Amino acid sequence: MFLWIHLIFAVLLIALVITALCKKNNFKPYMMATRVSYLVFIVTGIVLFSKAFERDAMFTILKVLSAIFLIGLIEMAYAQKTKKSLTVGLVMSLILVFALVIVIGLIVAGGRPFIHFI
Repeated sequence: MFLWIHLIFAVLLIALVITALCKKNNFKPYMMATRVSYLVFIVTGIVLFSKAFERDAMFTILKVLSAIFLIGLIEMAYAQKTKKSLTVGLVMSLILVFALVIVIGLIVAGGRPFIHFI
């Protein structure tokens, strides 16, 4: 159940970040919703951490660190957006780290719930 909540909020986070960064005006509600989704990620991540750490400790720690880095990048992008100086390099870094977190997350989860290994 926690894995599904984590995945649903991952999709929601991606949609919120894209919407907030693409809107010209009135993007602050999306920024706030993103920050609320961080809380859900932290709670579900703590629950999932104990299960994943037993399976693969190195990738689990790497996932936590990359997720914290991703949150920092998102906040940096929001700060740049607020100052109206968002750069393409920061957006590309954000996309790359999003992809990295997703791939590491799938590795840590063993492909679940999409792929079930025997």
